[in-house]
Amino acid sequence: MKILSPQQLKAVETQTIKIQDVDLINLMERAATAVLNWLKNHMDVSKNHFTIICGVGNNGGDGLALARLLASENSHVKVYLQKNNNYSLDNLTNQKRLKDAKIPIEFYDSETKFEFQPFSIIIDAIFGYGLNRPIEQEWISIINQINQAENAVVSIDVPSGLFCDQLNSPEDAVVQSEVTLTFQTPKLALFLPENEKYVPQFEILDISLDWASMESQNADFHYFSMDQIPQFHKGRTVFSHKYEFGNVVTIGGSYGKIGAILLTTKSVLRSGAGLVTAYVPKCGCQIIQTSFPEAMVMTDFSEDKIIAFPSVDGFDTIAIGPGIGTDEKTALAFAQFLEENDLTNKKMIIDADGINLLAKNPELVNKLPEKTILTPHNKELERLVGNWNDSFEKIKKTKEFVQKNNLIVVSKGAYTQTYLPNAQIYFNSTGNPGMATAGSGDVLTGIIAGHLGKGFTAEEAALFGVFLHGFCGDEAAAQIGQESLIASDILNFIPTGMKKLFG
Repeated sequence: MKILSPQQLKAVETQTIKIQDVDLINLMERAATAVLNWLKNHMDVSKNHFTIICGVGNNGGDGLALARLLASENSHVKVYLQKNNNYSLDNLTNQKRLKDAKIPIEFYDSETKFEFQPFSIIIDAIFGYGLNRPIEQEWISIINQINQAENAVVSIDVPSGLFCDQLNSPEDAVVQSEVTLTFQTPKLALFLPENEKYVPQFEILDISLDWASMESQNADFHYFSMDQIPQFHKGRTVFSHKYEFGNVVTIGGSYGKIGAILLTTKSVLRSGAGLVTAYVPKCGCQIIQTSFPEAMVMTDFSEDKIIAFPSVDGFDTIAIGPGIGTDEKTALAFAQFLEENDLTNKKMIIDADGINLLAKNPELVNKLPEKTILTPHNKELERLVGNWNDSFEKIKKTKEFVQKNNLIVVSKGAYTQTYLPNAQIYFNSTGNPGMATAGSGDVLTGIIAGHLGKGFTAEEAALFGVFLHGFCGDEAAAQIGQESLIASDILNFIPTGMKKLFG
């Protein structure tokens, strides 16, 4: 789904009102109902206390509507509304509905001292997605009180005080929520590491905005989620044979790091590729053959590192980097491989020390086949594109690097970002912090390489590979928890993940 700017979201709301022949107050009711349903799915609302803090605009109107709906579920509700003379029309309408329902409203200002009852859940409905400047001084004490309370905080749409498409200054007052319930499509700010303390978790609630209007908006940013997965199913026919699903070579490993290329090689076949060959130093041959008999093995002349790359004439997909190291002889062999081979028709993915070898010799980037996939973590990405001061500078530099060199970059981390040569950037929806563990990236490399071998385009393999990797990590975490998760668990859950996605 597209990630839209505040201006685009406003346009979509306007189009929805026109196309569906509804009023804005109806959209407010949808939003409040969606929040109510989320709360009911996570707790017994009739046994909970809610403190709803509302602003003067439409986000406050959402909060007022929610208060009425919660009261109808026999929840204990306390409603605070800013004392002001500039309420939006629909905010006023919801005030009247509360009055008619005999639900009291307590008005507050900058001098108000809230008394939050223990265990009451604070609902933040002060400011919505349209905020474009730091909140005024009068609000700082209000937001500070919310942040200093020991109560759980749920923000409606965005945490109050947070900008949607730019970074806040460190001194800005922003609500620190436990969970943000955003509507229809996520906002860019929810993905940025600078905002983690405000948005540790978010969920998207459907309020039936007009889909065609959303799709008509031009957007550089996208959220890759479950609804896009069915198009990635490529089944097998009765008369299929292994040569139809790719012949992949994985090149990597060095003394003490054979495990990395083993994880990658296993992940290739687990992802559905037809054949895989591991090219490793001699010290890795017995390890691979013993641990993974389904793979073929070729060895380098060297015992402990790669000093010469193999012929790749018989392979359609090449994965380079896991465990390969950055020895000078390995670097020379890598450069020679790229300079002396015609790789025009090869699909390629480069990870780990393969990326570090590129960073040491930037001219080699020009030797890569078009749409080669690079899968760096942040430090490896810095070595390619240079340092950045914040997420927006990182996005700008990576986007320029990708477009200039016609490559695909998968920037690993929370909400892993995939940068495509057409300037589109996708944030991934799967994965969890337990996947921040040694070898996780090696499994991702194998998953992507396996799908390249199966005939996926580079764009498809990168996007779906990242999604599947995170999905399998989530399945593993659900079974064994995040703290104990290791890369082999992700690999072992690939069959479960594929079966759940495609049956």
